[in-house]
Amino acid sequence: MADPVHLSLRLDEPLDWGPDSETDGSNIPIEVRTGERISGTVEVTALEDLDFTSFRVGFCWHTEGKGNRASGSGSAASLVEDGFWRAGVQALFPFSLKAPWGPVSYAGKLLKVTWSLEARVDRSMLESDVRTAVPVRLIADPEAEGVDLGPKPQKRGEMEAVKRGLGGVWVTLATLCLLGGVIFGASRGWDLERVESLLLVVFLAGGFLLMLLGIWGRLGRGKLGEPTVQLSTTELRLGEAILFSVALRPDRRTELRSLDAILECEERVVQGHGQYRSHRRKVVYEKRLSLAQDLIVEAHRGLRRKGTLTLPEDGSPSFGAPDNQVVWWLRFQGDIVGWPDWKEPFLLTVRP
Repeated sequence: MADPVHLSLRLDEPLDWGPDSETDGSNIPIEVRTGERISGTVEVTALEDLDFTSFRVGFCWHTEGKGNRASGSGSAASLVEDGFWRAGVQALFPFSLKAPWGPVSYAGKLLKVTWSLEARVDRSMLESDVRTAVPVRLIADPEAEGVDLGPKPQKRGEMEAVKRGLGGVWVTLATLCLLGGVIFGASRGWDLERVESLLLVVFLAGGFLLMLLGIWGRLGRGKLGEPTVQLSTTELRLGEAILFSVALRPDRRTELRSLDAILECEERVVQGHGQYRSHRRKVVYEKRLSLAQDLIVEAHRGLRRKGTLTLPEDGSPSFGAPDNQVVWWLRFQGDIVGWPDWKEPFLLTVRP
């Protein structure tokens, strides 16, 4: 069924977004800076009588790619409320509004953040809305202080704990298994039949294995004397540098194959729902700085290293939305001879 009204969205100069200055036939995105004032006109041609609840222009964004779709809206301008157009009516509606403060457009491996400027006629619940849109590439104004990094803030403590490993989860499960085995045996006065004895062995053995799995990741940290890491900041802009220092104080002589600082950006997406959810990750930027190679750390001397890593100017800022994220890390990793690796991640908040 044809739309009852034709909408054509035109932008004023000096914006240049393609061979034509109207929506028809052009898929070239408009390049707009955050907070920039945008003005233009929507031309309306009613093809039949039309009642509507609102007529507005606004910015909208959504994600594309391997994850579940997330969407949001930015600044908007209302042009008409509760209106009526008679068939054959032609009218021009000027508008002016500021571009949103983010999240900025992004084109990655697993996800994209795509913006559009949309003119929309909202009708009753029983009738479909009418809309037209032009693609927008929203870029950050380098002079702007604030920017929106997405609707879902990245929680530092939770994300660092997951990145570090599930040691706490395994220890909890191990405790439950061991406690369950003890209660089971004690409730029967430790006078168990063959099947009950086997069940008790399963509980206790499973508990010990889970406990070992839980503390395995901490063995490297303990071997290095609980390393301390200091960062100049965890909130910075693209192109800025982060300074850090690492101090190791092992209780005894320790041999290191390598000690590295790794600046990393990864995309994270979730596809599906419930038991059918799948998680995907993709590292889209990595810069590794070697702090030590084939080194013996003496107990009485320890080891201290300082360094600097600079974020790429053409990288992407942090982005957080349901089931879609762009995450920046500064990770430290020590390869210890004969022991589990030491790993310490720090979440960075990166702005344009």
